[in-house]
Amino acid sequence: MSALVQAQERCAQITRSKGPNFSVGFELLPTAKKAAVHACYAFCRLVDDLVDELPASSAADPLEEWREELDRAFEGQPRHEVGVALAAAADCYPIRKESFAKLIRGCEEDLDFHAPRDLAALGHYCDLVATPIGEMSLAIFGGSTARAKWLGRELSHALQLTNILRDVREDCRRGRVYLPATWLAEAGVSCAELDQDQPGAGFTALMERGIDRAREHYRNARDLPGLVAEDSRAAVRLMAGVYEEILDRIAHDPGAVLRQRVGLSASEKTALVQRLAGSSMAAGGES
Repeated sequence: MSALVQAQERCAQITRSKGPNFSVGFELLPTAKKAAVHACYAFCRLVDDLVDELPASSAADPLEEWREELDRAFEGQPRHEVGVALAAAADCYPIRKESFAKLIRGCEEDLDFHAPRDLAALGHYCDLVATPIGEMSLAIFGGSTARAKWLGRELSHALQLTNILRDVREDCRRGRVYLPATWLAEAGVSCAELDQDQPGAGFTALMERGIDRAREHYRNARDLPGLVAEDSRAAVRLMAGVYEEILDRIAHDPGAVLRQRVGLSASEKTALVQRLAGSSMAAGGES
């Protein structure tokens, strides 16, 4: 087995284990695009996990190591196996190094965490940690127009906000509340109330506000699949579909996020794949 194939298999393993919802759509991509997306996601995920798992005092140097590996990968001289796969992806697709650099900056900001004060601050955070992944993906999917990039940003924000709503209790326990402070104040919800088994009086209103905002982003991104290469459209539809289904479940019972991790089972994901694949075929037949 060549070093590149081994590196790509490692990236696929990281992506499937760390991003089981995000990676469902990737399985519908052609082999080369799938390997490239896996490489991008694995790099981003390892950087993000480093910040999540280590205290701020010990995470600065490791982040610098990843920044150096990013430089090496784009210079064709990677040392880490994920860098090997990333270098190959960058040779095949117009992936921008700046997208990775932005994500690393976002992770650095997470080390010195300050809760977003308002919606604009939340948008800034999403632009650092979510939009870059959308930019990488679009470079691989063939979405090069300004409109595709704008809708890609909308979908990135939708997915990130869905994650924030789903993980609100888990993040609270880590000392992080990503929902805007103004939203909490207007709903009369304290940070401590996000770590309770039963929702307080304002919790549902707070969650509904976030759900409405996420749905607006999903609506805005609805035309994105038609703006990427034909062989990538089903992947985009499925990625959005999985997260929208999670959001719908949260909307049905907002308090569920305090009791369990809301998600889809393997069989439910399979059913969603089949349903969306059928929709894609029907859409293709009408064009």
